[in-house]
Amino acid sequence: QDLKISIQRVGKPQIKPGTFGMAPMLELNGPATAATAGRSPTVAIFNVAMIGHVNPTFALVQELVRRGCRVHYFLPAVEQICSAAKESGAEVESYLPDMPDLVLEHCGIEEPHEEILPDEQALWERAVWPLASTLLCGEYLIQRCRALGVSVVLYDPMTPHGLLVAQKLNLPKASLVTYPGMGSLADLMKEDRLLRAAKIRAPYGRQVYEKFGVDLEVELLTRRQYFAPVNFITTCDALVAPLPDAPWAMELSQRFRFEPVGCLVSPQAPHVAQARSAASKVPKVLKDGLPVEELTHELAAGHKIIFAALGTMALSDRWSIDSGRASGGNLPPGTTGKEYCQHVWRALLEAMELLGEEYYCVLCAGKQSDALDFLESEDALPSNVIVRTCVPQVEMLNDYASCFLSHVGFNSLQESLMAGVPLVAVPQAVDQPANAMKVQKMSWGVSFLRPMASVTSTALAVALEDVLQVRNRRFRAAVQAAQRDLAGGVQRLAEEVLEL
Repeated sequence: QDLKISIQRVGKPQIKPGTFGMAPMLELNGPATAATAGRSPTVAIFNVAMIGHVNPTFALVQELVRRGCRVHYFLPAVEQICSAAKESGAEVESYLPDMPDLVLEHCGIEEPHEEILPDEQALWERAVWPLASTLLCGEYLIQRCRALGVSVVLYDPMTPHGLLVAQKLNLPKASLVTYPGMGSLADLMKEDRLLRAAKIRAPYGRQVYEKFGVDLEVELLTRRQYFAPVNFITTCDALVAPLPDAPWAMELSQRFRFEPVGCLVSPQAPHVAQARSAASKVPKVLKDGLPVEELTHELAAGHKIIFAALGTMALSDRWSIDSGRASGGNLPPGTTGKEYCQHVWRALLEAMELLGEEYYCVLCAGKQSDALDFLESEDALPSNVIVRTCVPQVEMLNDYASCFLSHVGFNSLQESLMAGVPLVAVPQAVDQPANAMKVQKMSWGVSFLRPMASVTSTALAVALEDVLQVRNRRFRAAVQAAQRDLAGGVQRLAEEVLEL
């Protein structure tokens, strides 16, 4: 069937005549119990093509498969992510086989709406594409999950695909919250913007109900995320960000339950380091992979290893676009990922010269062709710094790093804590400023809020030296305590899923 959708106006989503060919409701209704009778549980997982959202799930897939479950993982066609899902033991499923190159985030927003002001464009897009992609893919997903005999649905709450399938087929369901809860996004949850987003969602929500008979409750203020009645947060209690005193937070508390289950980081699970990388020419100084020979030599000499990685949001997704808008004031408006990264890198390189040869740094710079254009030449690096496009982060933290200079995205934060490595935090946007405040408060390291102003070469050198000094044991002791609190998440979550 041709399921192409044409979203022509924000107030009037119009479906091209004949495109949805309404299937009889009875064919889609009811639980998929017949197919599952007498067989192992079949788990359907729905996710987006974002590294921070998929990486925590691969250890869970491994554990569910080990316990006899069949796992079908619905993913966009991003090679690195799909390969990792297969390696973890899942059967990878498409959102829409007839459109293998479908990008969920592009659905419904191809033609900008003329009434949307430029500074509201991101709000409009974020409200539209999850629902437009659900209208596009929903019929196939329901039919496919029914045919598979799915027993339980897990999904990333960024989109409602899994919620739609579970409600239509009367299946148990839960969302996987791979960040420290909505409290970490409080600075972005301004009530006027939430109300505008709800108004944008309303006509699409009506179309979903007319098509599938499922109410996604798009009028809720908290439908920035499509939570289920039960939601598992992939961390421990101590890392969950508290909710503020606000109407949206009250709505969240009254309507949804959130259960911290512990950390899902596992050295044995696949880990995607780079996805959707640019096809541009990478500077010759940049290579992939761990510099094992150099690291082995530095460790043998008793030198301290600093690992610096600022995350895929800055290095890829937001390299050339404004990150300040999503930072809650942590970055100046208009600051791009490139500007943020190069500011931190410039200070780091000068700090490494100040620290001297007893310190060694592995710097991940991504695959942008202009990543190092702030250097006088590609070879103008301190002798105690080596640059890589990307490295296996969990392996680097567990086997080599003494300190992690990080944007403190939630996965990176937890991976560092689970490896027992203290941090120097330079947050960018979204939940990262809240994570950085937690790093400082819990003595897991040193944090630089508003890094475009606070990060200087001298300040960075002092922070790195402070964290790495043997006499300063408080950072490592605090990190080890967190490590104990976070442990056991994979097994705990697998048991929760089987309980469902």
